[in-house]
Amino acid sequence: MARLDFYITMRSPYSYLAADRVVALAERAGVELHLRPVYPIALRDPGFFEKGDPAKLAYLRRDAERVAAMERIPFGWPDPDPVLQDLDTGRVADDQPHIRHLSHLVAAACLTGRGVVVYLALARLLFAGGPSWAEPDRLDTALASCGSDPAQFRSQTAALAPDREALLQTNADALRAAGHWGTPSLGYRGEVFFGQDRIDMCAWFMGLRSVRPSPDG
Repeated sequence: MARLDFYITMRSPYSYLAADRVVALAERAGVELHLRPVYPIALRDPGFFEKGDPAKLAYLRRDAERVAAMERIPFGWPDPDPVLQDLDTGRVADDQPHIRHLSHLVAAACLTGRGVVVYLALARLLFAGGPSWAEPDRLDTALASCGSDPAQFRSQTAALAPDREALLQTNADALRAAGHWGTPSLGYRGEVFFGQDRIDMCAWFMGLRSVRPSPDG
């Protein structure tokens, strides 16, 4: 079966905003959806935002809000931000417990064959506009909502410590080799499509029409 690679990070609002459409695309195309989590660019390249225009972060935040409104997707910014970062300067803290924990959970899910469903549950927890994802039991509730036993899942995650870190690095290397660095990116038959606004282009490349519903349903 052909495979559609879906590169995501647990900090990327665009990964969340793309997710349901990517799942629908894979189903329509009859291909295997291969979730490939990586660390956010803020960790892979800590100076990325400091080197860029100071307006970049503010623009990206507003743009994500507009995309959510246009696509009618529930949206709110995660509280706390999974990446500890000064949004005015772009400077990233050295210690990053939140994003490492979230990334490890999804990496472990991928290693146990449940990557997509666990990612969808956690992404909705982070970005769908609910209470703080860091409140007691919120992560466990999200894991349970997708059919995972939270205690068992955490035990598996701990047991997979070396493998989950290796998977994140392997995926980052594969994304670079495919020709990009950002998320969300889709990889299919040697082509890479970066951004939630390139899903329709990927569908076209796969020989499909748009993944958007027609105006008359």
